[in-house]
Amino acid sequence: MPAAEGGAMTMLTKRSSIALAMIVSLVLGACGSDNDTTSPDTSGSAAAGVEVDKMVWGIQSPPASMDIAKAGDVPTQRVQTAAFDRLLITDDTGAVQPWIATKFENPDPLTWVFTIRDDVKFWDGTPLTSEDVAYSIARHTGDSTSIQAHLFELVTDVKATDSTTVTVTLSAADLSLLANLALYAQIHQKRYDEEAGDALGGPDKPGMGTGPYSITSFSSADGATLTRNDAYWAGRPKVKTLEFKAISDPDTARLAMSSGEIDGFFDVPLIATRQWDQLGNATMTYVQGAYNDMLSMDTTRAPFDDVNVRVAMAHLIDRDALLGPLFNGRASTAFTIVPAIQFTSSLGDDGAKQFYGDLTPFPEFSIDKAKEALAKSASPDGFTVDLPVDTTQPWMSPLAQNLAENAKQLGITINVKQVSSADWGAGLTDPSASPLQLVALGAGTSWPNELTGIMFGTNGGFNTARYGNAALDALMDKANAASTLDDLMPPLTDALKMASDDLPYLPLFDEQVAIAISDEFVWEGGYSYWSLGQAWPLRLGGAG
Repeated sequence: MPAAEGGAMTMLTKRSSIALAMIVSLVLGACGSDNDTTSPDTSGSAAAGVEVDKMVWGIQSPPASMDIAKAGDVPTQRVQTAAFDRLLITDDTGAVQPWIATKFENPDPLTWVFTIRDDVKFWDGTPLTSEDVAYSIARHTGDSTSIQAHLFELVTDVKATDSTTVTVTLSAADLSLLANLALYAQIHQKRYDEEAGDALGGPDKPGMGTGPYSITSFSSADGATLTRNDAYWAGRPKVKTLEFKAISDPDTARLAMSSGEIDGFFDVPLIATRQWDQLGNATMTYVQGAYNDMLSMDTTRAPFDDVNVRVAMAHLIDRDALLGPLFNGRASTAFTIVPAIQFTSSLGDDGAKQFYGDLTPFPEFSIDKAKEALAKSASPDGFTVDLPVDTTQPWMSPLAQNLAENAKQLGITINVKQVSSADWGAGLTDPSASPLQLVALGAGTSWPNELTGIMFGTNGGFNTARYGNAALDALMDKANAASTLDDLMPPLTDALKMASDDLPYLPLFDEQVAIAISDEFVWEGGYSYWSLGQAWPLRLGGAG
């Protein structure tokens, strides 16, 4: 889900424009065959704080579009999700819960039936209909040009069965459907969208929604202003006006926070948190995120088609020593490419610890052992390779420079290339780009196969390491078909054991998430990593 250090993300790459739109799997917490609804306390009811006129949020880049079909990076979604409801939402554990749908049923593996609330109105006062809901899902399916279309590719039909029911039909069972509905199928008024045409999502035609705030103004250069929906079905928000200002530089944002120019800042870069902790008028909140950083090596291209080279690279990274300089200690070394929070949420702390103990330990930092591994490879004298780094993610460049310095001792030349967030993101899926890539991912749910499902195996849709073989493919087929943890964990465990030996990806860090909130405001229940899947502004209020 969403990510934070800099730039924009769409659910895969942390803060890049290809991420959040690319990965999301199902959180099974609310996935029964008949789910009765109430508004979840953790993401629904109005905050306990007092009413205030305005709250100004800093975000790292301006919203690119108010239409989720055109833009889904994290800063953009911060704004979109304040305005547009979804059929379902996520709670503070990442589990899917009812929202616009009062219940959802799964009468057979290929059918989902959603019962729609009858008390919801658009900002213009017209009632929400089942036709609007069906349209809001169907616009991402079939031959749609929506950037979210690949998330709904198994949907063959979306139909308003009657005035309060929407039925979704699949070509195959899809465990990601509910989470995708919670994160990406924002509710739009069908008539408005059709009249707006290509202008939809822009400043003149931002959209017509049912959410807690309507869109007063929006600029893809500066930010957005939202006005409270006093008739919101889930309760009137305490903050009358929400303003979003784009501030890309963390020091500039910190000064704006200190002066009172902004009242909150999402996704404070961890490398800068020591200075933010010293703010006298704001509170820093840190939560465990599902952000996972890794080094990806293309296993189909020399020199990384040789496992000994990959082992050598692993020995060159002093992960423990880098935690302080890169993240101010607000991260931990990763065991796998699966974010730690997904295992602890699913297995519990003890279960996760036992699981990690069964994996091959990550190679220790040792120049001598790196030399020994490289000597066994087809490139014993070293090689030259580029390593692109996203300039909006502050940890990447110093890590890459440190790796390059260590690699020199083996005759390996790593050319660190500073690139824009867009170019970095594009390079991750470009087969002609460098075979060595730093990857930062943000998961959207607590399902442990969310990332492995797309990063492992021949059919993995975001397999930057091109890591696959017959045995792994068979395991991933089982993992991707699993509907329970009991079904998932055996094949996933074997796949991760295989990867811990083969090292196509070097898991580096599991990051925390940091936000700053002025002491004049409260976030009821505390900030949650899963807030992008929530009607999060309902939890804001004045401190009183």
